[in-house]
Amino acid sequence: MKKLMLISAAALMLTACGNTSKVDSLLAKDTSQASESRTDDTSSQSDVSLNAIDSAVIAEAEKTASQYIIDSAPTAAETYGLDSMDMTNGDIDIDLTKLQPNIVYAQVFDMVNQPEKYIGKRVRAKGNFAYTTDPSTGGEYFAVFIADAAACCQQGMEFVLTGERKYPEDYPKLDSTITVEGIFGTYTENGWRYCRLSDATLETA
Repeated sequence: MKKLMLISAAALMLTACGNTSKVDSLLAKDTSQASESRTDDTSSQSDVSLNAIDSAVIAEAEKTASQYIIDSAPTAAETYGLDSMDMTNGDIDIDLTKLQPNIVYAQVFDMVNQPEKYIGKRVRAKGNFAYTTDPSTGGEYFAVFIADAAACCQQGMEFVLTGERKYPEDYPKLDSTITVEGIFGTYTENGWRYCRLSDATLETA
């Protein structure tokens, strides 16, 4: 179970700036694997099927509700007053390590959802190390995961270390505490835009 949670959490770091297509596909794969490992006890359950009209109505209702939530919810910056906070520390533009957990979570959320405000800034973050791969491309992805104060929600910040590195030899153990510092930016992969810290350095606790 813990392995599944780590894999699923790692997949979250692949959330594109405003899109979640890659995350959805990776999480679907992990969910499928988890389902295969559980005992199938569905003999007493009956299937429920919907006709085309019902399915269309439900899909439209979900779409409308989701859009309403997006349009009416304040941004993280508005909620926590992030724009007025001094997060600098020497040559670091945004030092997340000196902030309270809920503020850190809100700040990372804002960076992922409004990346243009932060491109080129030097960022320092502390959290748990995560790693995942995309079987379709062979791509490897590394991230630092930051939880809120209640430890119920997480935001992942993908990073790419400086120099030539090989996993697992040159990386810490999964879920270990790390501090990462790098330059915030975005990149495009398969038509989607993603956020990450480039030219990053890593410290272990």
